[in-house]
Amino acid sequence: MNKTIDILKQKLEKTSNTFRPLQIIHGLYPKNEQDIKIYLDVAQKNGLGGFVVNMDYVPERLENESDAEYDIRRLDGYLGVGTPEYEREWEHLKNFIVACFERGFNVWIYDELKYPSGAAGNKVLKNNPDYQVKGLVCMSEIVDGEDGCINGVDGTLLYAAAYKMSDDGLLDAENPIAVQVKDAKVYYLLPKGKYRVCAFYTKPLAFLTENVVPYPDLLRADVIDKFIEVTHEQYLSHFGDEIISKITAFFTDEPSLPTHGCSQYFDEVGAICAWTEKLSEIFPNLPEMCVDIFFDTKRNSFPYDTDIRRQYWAQVQKLFSENYFGRLAAWCEKHGTRLTGHLYGEETLGMQIGLNAGLFDLYRKMQMPGVDRLYCLDPKDVIPEKTATSAAHFYGLPYVMSENSFHFEKTFWDKLAFATTQNRINSAFYQIQLGLTHISSYFPYRLKEYDEGWQAYNENVSRAVEFITTGTHKADVLILIPMEPAWEQYTPQDHKYWVIGPAIVAPYQHPSLQVLEKAYGETLLRLQNARMDFDLVDSQALCECTVEKGIIKTPFESFCHLVIFDSGSFDENVKKQIEKHLSSGGTVTAVSSLCPTEICADWAKRYPENFKICEFENVLDIVAKTAAKPTLDMIAPDSVRVRKSETYDAELWFVHNRAQACKVTIREKGTFKICSPDKCDFETLVSDGNLNIEMPEKSAIMLVREK
Repeated sequence: MNKTIDILKQKLEKTSNTFRPLQIIHGLYPKNEQDIKIYLDVAQKNGLGGFVVNMDYVPERLENESDAEYDIRRLDGYLGVGTPEYEREWEHLKNFIVACFERGFNVWIYDELKYPSGAAGNKVLKNNPDYQVKGLVCMSEIVDGEDGCINGVDGTLLYAAAYKMSDDGLLDAENPIAVQVKDAKVYYLLPKGKYRVCAFYTKPLAFLTENVVPYPDLLRADVIDKFIEVTHEQYLSHFGDEIISKITAFFTDEPSLPTHGCSQYFDEVGAICAWTEKLSEIFPNLPEMCVDIFFDTKRNSFPYDTDIRRQYWAQVQKLFSENYFGRLAAWCEKHGTRLTGHLYGEETLGMQIGLNAGLFDLYRKMQMPGVDRLYCLDPKDVIPEKTATSAAHFYGLPYVMSENSFHFEKTFWDKLAFATTQNRINSAFYQIQLGLTHISSYFPYRLKEYDEGWQAYNENVSRAVEFITTGTHKADVLILIPMEPAWEQYTPQDHKYWVIGPAIVAPYQHPSLQVLEKAYGETLLRLQNARMDFDLVDSQALCECTVEKGIIKTPFESFCHLVIFDSGSFDENVKKQIEKHLSSGGTVTAVSSLCPTEICADWAKRYPENFKICEFENVLDIVAKTAAKPTLDMIAPDSVRVRKSETYDAELWFVHNRAQACKVTIREKGTFKICSPDKCDFETLVSDGNLNIEMPEKSAIMLVREK
C-alpha cells in the first residue's frame, strides 16, 4: 500500500480538474468551434476546472420593441423547444459541453434563469396560476380599548380576534375577543385596556424572482415536478443520458421561503411566514392557534406550555426537504449526477427559519451540499460552512460546494474589499479550512487572455483541497444545532430582520432568539479560534449515532464530547440519546441561554462530573477539562485556524493564517513534512515540542506527520 506522503506528493505535483474552481458563465459560452477552442485554451492556461452553464436565449431586438416585450420574449425562449432558434441554442450549449469534456473540464448545469431557483424563468407558473407561492400573513396592531379599526389585506381569512395584553406583553390567547372583518378592514369594540388586534390570512404573495415574475410554492410536490419537467427533463431530452451522467452537478440557486428580506422584489405588508394548503390538513386547529406562531401568549410563555411553533416549522422543513430537495436529488441520482447549490439565509438561526426552516435537513438530501460566500475578505461567522460540511461528513458525501464571489468592490458590509489575488486565495483558504471542496466562482474573469493571478488562485485552491480531502476529517467535539428551541422562539416579523452578509445574530428578531443565536454563534467561533474543531448535527442525525463507552459514533467519525444548548425543549429521542451518552461515561457541555430546561438541571445534578452548564464566554474552559483536545497543540493568534484529517498511516493538518504575518509554535513532537499550497515541495522538520514556523499574512501551510 502506498504511503500517504507519497500519494500527496503525486497529487500535489499535478492536480486534477476535480478540485479546481469552476467559473459561472451561465449562457455566455462561445458558440462556434474556433471560439470554443480559443476560450478553452485560455481557461486551461488560467487553471480553471470547468464551467457552470445554462441554456439561455438572447434574441435580436425587433424594431420598435419595448423593454417589457423583449423581456417576455427572452423568458419565453429560455428552455424553449420546437422552433429553429430555440433548438439552435440547445445545440450550441451541447457543443460547448462536449468540447469541455474532451478537454477534461467539469461542467455543472445552473437550473434557473437568474435566481432564485424554482420558477424556470416563467415556465412553472405559466398556465398554472395556482402554483404561485403563498404566505401565512398576520396583520396586527396594539390598540387601547373602545372602538376602531386596523388594516387587513385581501386574502383568505383564517381567523381574527383581539387579545388582552398583560403588563409583560403576553397575549391572553385563551380568551379571544370577537372582531369584525369587512373589505380588508378589521373592526373592534373593546373595553378599556391594552389589546393586540390580529387578523390571519393566507394569500398568494408578491414575491418575484430576479426576472420579475411570480415565484412558485416550493412546498408542493406537483409544483416541483413541474419545475423538473421544464428544466431537468429538457436538458436530458436535448443532451441524452450519456452527457447528463457526465455532468458533475445541477446547481440550484437560493430557493427560499417567502419572508421579508427574501428578495429585492417583495411587496407585502404584515408579518409573513411560509404557507401551503397542505398545512391546513396537518394542523386542522391552526386558525385559532395562529396567534401562537406570531406572538408570545400566556399559553406559550417561557417555559413553553405548547409546542405549536416547533411543530409548525418542523412540518414546513419536512415539506421543503422532501418536495424540493428530495425530488431534485432523486432525479439527479437517477441520472448519474448530483444536486448542489445553496440556499438564501444561511447565517443566523432566525434567517434559516424564515427562509428555509432549517439548513441541516435540507443538506441531508443533497449529494453536494453548498453555501454562498459572496465576498472576499475574512468573515467571522462559520455557521453556513460548518453546517454544510458536517452534513457531508455525517452522510459520507465527498464534496461540499461554495459559490464564492466578489461582487462588490470599494466598501461592502462596512469593510474595504478588494478583489486581489491574495484576497481571493485567502477567502478560499478560509472555506477550505472549514471543509469546502468545490468553488463555483463569480469573480470577474478575464475570458480572453492568460492571467498569472488567476492561475495562482486556481493552483492554490486545487492543492489545498487535494490535501484536505486526503483522509477522514478528525474532530473531538459534536455540537447539537439548537433548531427546536429556535423554532419555538422564532416569530415572523413585519420588517426585514437581518443584515445580509456575515452575522451570527438577526437584528430585530425575537429577543430570546437573539440570545440563543448569540450563544450558538459565539460558541462556534470560540471553538474554531481555539482550534478545537467540531461537527454539527441536528436532532435526527444525533439519534442516528451509536453511543459506546462515552464516545458518540457516526458512520464515518467519532466524538468524545457533546455540546448542547440549554434552551426551550429537546426532542424525546434526543433526551434518550444524551442520557445514554452520559450513562456510558460521556461528557456534555450545555451552553446557557434563555428558557432553561428542567432536563439540563436534572442531568447536572445526576452527572455532576460529566455534565456542565456554562455561559458561552466560559465554554472553552469547560471543554478543555474533558477528553476533547485542539486539533493541533500549538501557540498562535486566534487568526490561525486548523483542520485535521487522518489516514491509516499519517496525520494531516491544514493550517490557515487569515490575518497578519505571525509566528506559530507547534508543541507536538515528531518529524513533520511541511508544504505550502503555492508549491508542491515538502520540507522535513523535526520538532522537539517547540517548533517555530513563520507564517506570512493570509497564507496556509500543510503539515503531515507519519504514524
